[in-house]
Order: sequence, then structure tokens, then C-alpha cells
Amino acid sequence: MISISSTKAIIDKWDPIDLLFHAPPDEYDSEVAEIEHLLKTATSNDELAQGIYKIFHESFGDNVFQKTYADCSLIAQKILSQ
Repeated sequence: MISISSTKAIIDKWDPIDLLFHAPPDEYDSEVAEIEHLLKTATSNDELAQGIYKIFHESFGDNVFQKTYADCSLIAQKILSQ
């Protein structure tokens, strides 16, 4: 089973919008919670990657979140391989 702390560690290390150098350490906690919820139903890397992309896109918008689906797919793979 994937733990929240390991998912958070992966997301924080990724730092998809380069905030953590000046933001509080809980900056991505709401997005991590959404990813954790998605992990309960995602059946593939593709489904998780789509979800991660959507979560960050909805949270931060096009102008701030500029990672690609391919970037999200790599992160999904890291999360699923824990």
C-alpha cells in the first residue's frame, strides 16, 4: 500500500510549480490528498497521470502549472512503483 508520506515526498521533490523554495512545506498537501483519493480508484499509470495533470491544472491554472502529460506520467509511475 502506498503511503501518503511517500506520495507527498515524491510530489514535493518534483515541486511542479517551483514553489517550495519560498512556500510552506504543506503547499501541495491538498493536491496530495486528491492524488491519494485517486489512487483508490486508478487502474493504470495512464489514469493516474491524467488525474495528476487535472489536479494540478485545476489548482494552479495554465499560466502557473506548465508541466506536460508526459511529466505527470513519470510522476505517476514513481508513485505506483513505491
